[in-house]
Amino acid sequence: MKKIKLFLEAAVVIAVVMALILPGAAVVTNTTTEEVVDPMWKGRTRRAIDHALTWSPEEKPLPLMTGENIQVSGWTEGDDIRPAITKDEQGHVFITYQHDENLLTSSAGFAYNSNPLDQQAWWDNGVILALDGVEQILYPDTATCEHPNYPLMNVFVALDTEEAGGMYIPDPTDYETWEIYTWNEGAPEPDSAHISDGGWYDDYYYPGEIIGPHNFYIYREIYDVYDIPHCPIFFHTGIDAESGVGYFDAQSFEKTAPAADGDIVNLEDRMHTSIYNFETEKVIWKKIDPAVDSDYEFTPFQATVADGTNPAIAAYDENVAIVYHHDGEIKCVYSEDDGDSWSTPVVIDDGEYPDAFAVGSTVYAVYVNDNNLYLVESNDGGASWSTPEQVNDEEGSVIAEENCCDVHAGGIVWVDDRNGEYNIYYAQLIAQSEPPSDPTITGPNNGKPNTEYTFTLSSTDPESDDVYYYVEWGDGTNSGWVGPYSSGAGATVSHSWSSEDSFTIRAKAKDTSDSESGWSTKAFSTPRTRTIFNFLENFPILYQFLKNFFGI
Repeated sequence: MKKIKLFLEAAVVIAVVMALILPGAAVVTNTTTEEVVDPMWKGRTRRAIDHALTWSPEEKPLPLMTGENIQVSGWTEGDDIRPAITKDEQGHVFITYQHDENLLTSSAGFAYNSNPLDQQAWWDNGVILALDGVEQILYPDTATCEHPNYPLMNVFVALDTEEAGGMYIPDPTDYETWEIYTWNEGAPEPDSAHISDGGWYDDYYYPGEIIGPHNFYIYREIYDVYDIPHCPIFFHTGIDAESGVGYFDAQSFEKTAPAADGDIVNLEDRMHTSIYNFETEKVIWKKIDPAVDSDYEFTPFQATVADGTNPAIAAYDENVAIVYHHDGEIKCVYSEDDGDSWSTPVVIDDGEYPDAFAVGSTVYAVYVNDNNLYLVESNDGGASWSTPEQVNDEEGSVIAEENCCDVHAGGIVWVDDRNGEYNIYYAQLIAQSEPPSDPTITGPNNGKPNTEYTFTLSSTDPESDDVYYYVEWGDGTNSGWVGPYSSGAGATVSHSWSSEDSFTIRAKAKDTSDSESGWSTKAFSTPRTRTIFNFLENFPILYQFLKNFFGI
């Protein structure tokens, strides 16, 4: 049975509902806070911060370091669980976690650091946010966002108010600037929320209206004739439209519900996802190609790929790897053709609760075995794996539970109880290398507005690693990280400016280990050119005559 998609325009005060017979399941929400009579009409409500907890050295001093592991949380009483890690384009490593003050009160914890091996900086830059009217925030997760004003985006679910929500983060260093919201009436019996870096796509069914990142919510979906506990909602947020569309899985094909532990990896033009059914213990893969179909239920690219639980997915180029737990072992299935076919399971090690992430063409996985955290890597897409390396430097200190660890190019985080409480700990994924040289910027010094100009960037890496470049154009826009390019080879980038002004171009480089250079600058201007005709504008009759005569 095909289901009705419901779209609510955000820009109107009285929402207009359009029932369209489309091949999927969607519930679209908007930001109006007017009371809506129809229970399917859902608005987004801005949430205020009730209180924020920050570190007070007088109340709890910094613990003494006992090894190479860095303690990120623990400066206030309570347990910290479900860590997630990302790294923004400015070099801040950003860690999110759930802070349980007690059995009935949970908040969202955040910490950022441009030097993640500096433990005091984690504590100095940490905050725990409690929201007004919300007592139980669960599964906060944060990822990079491609919106020009919001480098990071957070998602969460609220158990006591049965809502799904999130945060737009314009400045990770100032939580008072964060825009916090919940989708009204949107998440009965919420289970979890998950988001991954990138994922900025136009929507197949609402092109030009819903543009932004995707994420997973899992809650009980009650819609029309459907009542599906633990249902995955593949949610697409249109940030500028201030609206979103949720594609819930009504179980027409692969049986995802009752679902748990959703994961996403975003490539330039498509997304790979994993999730598992915790009754059948089947691992399900789905690929979303926004040019083909953005509906999580009806995507033509889906399959049950393994028997197991707690899958984590990583991808690069045409390679996809899903690392999961089955019968006390960590296993992997992989695809070399973008999910068209899958391997038989590869056994990695004994263990449980894995996570995975691809850095370039290397897939990293972490998992827990006998209360220790182990790291392995694969350089062939998941077909073979390295010898496990223990991450925690205190024996038996890792808490084994769902979402107890996370791995990212920015590092590894996990739940650790070596100090008698559940705290979040950090370790580097890749040893810091020597950064590349500050890039040279060559190109024109001035030009005309609305005309594209090309510049060449060049940087040399001491270890001959490939190099990426990041350019700020001086008009509030940037290139994002472009590359990789061979060390010392020139990279060309182009830009146009829309106004007559003077601008400062800034550029930096980083290598494949994310070691960043300093900034280089170059001046560029689009000056107003005075001509005889500019002068004659002061004499409108003569100007108009010459303009008509010369055909100007």
